[in-house]
This record gives sequence, C-alpha cells and structure tokens, in this order.
Amino acid sequence: MSKFLLFSKESCGPCMLVDKYMVSIKDERTSLLEKVDLEDVGSIPSAEAAATAKKYGVTATPVLVVTDDEGNKLEEYTGGLGITQNIRKVFDKYA
Repeated sequence: MSKFLLFSKESCGPCMLVDKYMVSIKDERTSLLEKVDLEDVGSIPSAEAAATAKKYGVTATPVLVVTDDEGNKLEEYTGGLGITQNIRKVFDKYA
C-alpha cells in the first residue's frame, strides 16, 4: 500500500492552507496522510523527521511525497496549491 508523507511546519503559511483544505474536503482518505513535522524556525526537527526529509530530498515545505510499500518515491507535489489541486487525484490513483 502506498504511503502519503506530508512534510510540514507549523509556522508555514502554505502548510496551514493545506491543513485547512484537508479538513474542509471531508474525505476519509485524508487520514492516510502521515505528517512529517519539520518544526518551526529556530527548532531542530527530530532525527527521524530530518532523516526522512533527507531520504526524499525535501528541503522546503509543504511537500507531499507518495511512496510504494518499500519506501520508493512514486510522486511528489510541492506548495500549497500543488498539493490541494492534486490530492484527490493522488488518492484515487494510490489509495
């Protein structure tokens, strides 16, 4: 089964847009999103979050990475608009 990794920060405006959108679409598949919190400015992300971001080449937020069962990246969407405009298509394709 595919994994949906949403890289985010609490202080990121576009990240907040994505969070609000996920609540507003009332799609039960949003529960499949695994949020990877990369912390706020001045904070250090957890070692696990930092390692996951490095593995998938994530250097900014928000980013949605879709992986296969083995953790191989299948697709990536960046930015609030890129994620919100494509999330239903991504769920239809991989969920």
